Amino acid sequence: MKAPLALTALLPLAGCVDHAAEACNCEDPAVRVVVPAGRAGDVVALGFSGRACAAAVATCVTPGAAGCREYAFEGSAVGECDLDVTFSTAPHDYTASLSFTQFACCPGYYVEPPSASPIELPAAAGDAGVAE
Repeated sequence: MKAPLALTALLPLAGCVDHAAEACNCEDPAVRVVVPAGRAGDVVALGFSGRACAAAVATCVTPGAAGCREYAFEGSAVGECDLDVTFSTAPHDYTASLSFTQFACCPGYYVEPPSASPIELPAAAGDAGVAE
């Protein structure tokens, strides 16, 4: 009689759960970028660089009165990605470095660790908690 094989080391870290008798439970692979209400109109550009974001495009998923309050984008490969946000007011630049991974049972590329999304952008200089 053969002993059952323990697969605990092969379980996915996040994104989906893979059980032989069950369908995968795949999460949304989109990374969310949250813009403070007072800065929505100050976003000039969201740029991407790195192997994992070579084809990334930010899409506004929550429009606000003065601009976009929340963007979403997806990784396009396993690897590193830098998100560069440019604002028209201080602080003018914000950069986030991310890593993406892939799971056998789920399509797409997932940010690792999962807690890296959402990305909370900083408030404008002069707003509570931001030095001028």
